[in-house]
Amino acid sequence: FLILAALILILLGLFLMFGFTTFLLRPLWQVTDAAQAIASGDFKQRKRLPLRLPPQDEIDRLAGSLDEMVTRLERADELQNVAEQRFQRFFGDASHQLRTPLTSLRGFTEILLRGAKDDPETAQHILTRMKSEAERMTYLINNFLTLARLDDRTPLKTHYVDLIALSTERIEQIKTLTSDGPMISLEVKTNESLGVQADEERFKQLLFILLDNAVKYARPAPDGKITLQLDRQHEYAIIEVIDNGEGIAEEDLVHIFDPFYRGRYRKSSNGTTGAGLGLAIAQAIVRAHHGSISVQSELNKGTVFKVELPSAC
Repeated sequence: FLILAALILILLGLFLMFGFTTFLLRPLWQVTDAAQAIASGDFKQRKRLPLRLPPQDEIDRLAGSLDEMVTRLERADELQNVAEQRFQRFFGDASHQLRTPLTSLRGFTEILLRGAKDDPETAQHILTRMKSEAERMTYLINNFLTLARLDDRTPLKTHYVDLIALSTERIEQIKTLTSDGPMISLEVKTNESLGVQADEERFKQLLFILLDNAVKYARPAPDGKITLQLDRQHEYAIIEVIDNGEGIAEEDLVHIFDPFYRGRYRKSSNGTTGAGLGLAIAQAIVRAHHGSISVQSELNKGTVFKVELPSAC
């Protein structure tokens, strides 16, 4: 009888131990099953994680860590999808932009082959047009390469750049290129020295893009006025390019730095149109220098592009 009772007690103890162990390990099994599903790419299985707030034991903390990891993975997946969409859109726009001059060059070549080369005047006109299209294509490719280099996160070779001296040089260059354009002036609003650690060539390109853009969209001479304004606020150098042109419509403002975006409601004062890459390059240059660029505009009153960069002194 005693042996039978001992066996019954042992079996009962094993049964109770198995049930108690199963009860304790069930949350861990839930975490394991959910983790395996998540690892296979099914992020929706996160709802199977036994989350309790605040965490009461190690399993709760493990489930919380997995839930946070899934949140980050979902965010990374969203960013990757956005980046892929941007690349596809950029690639499509770039292909379209390059297709136009290539088609023109092919057409002009066919015209020459059909006999236009025998007429000196016609041949000269066609060759001039071909040169223009080739230069346009070269300009586009150089801009594509610039954006690619700025986006690859390679550190720039920087040194101290005097903003006042460089701004004066850029203004004189723009005046030379647009002798009959709007009036351009430099205004320095601080008595402190103004300098930044920058890649000088990239910085020259930035100022040229902003000033050239202002010249295109400011009012024509003699009413047109552009001001390049320099200031220092706390530890930042401030650059503002202000024009009194027609302004930018609200529908265009949110896309103004997008590659190839030229604005549905914005037309230059001289009727010229670019590829829509200038402001995208300007933004990439500013970001590469750890700064920020923004725009404010009001229709029929003008536009202000503002660049903030860490000051070097």
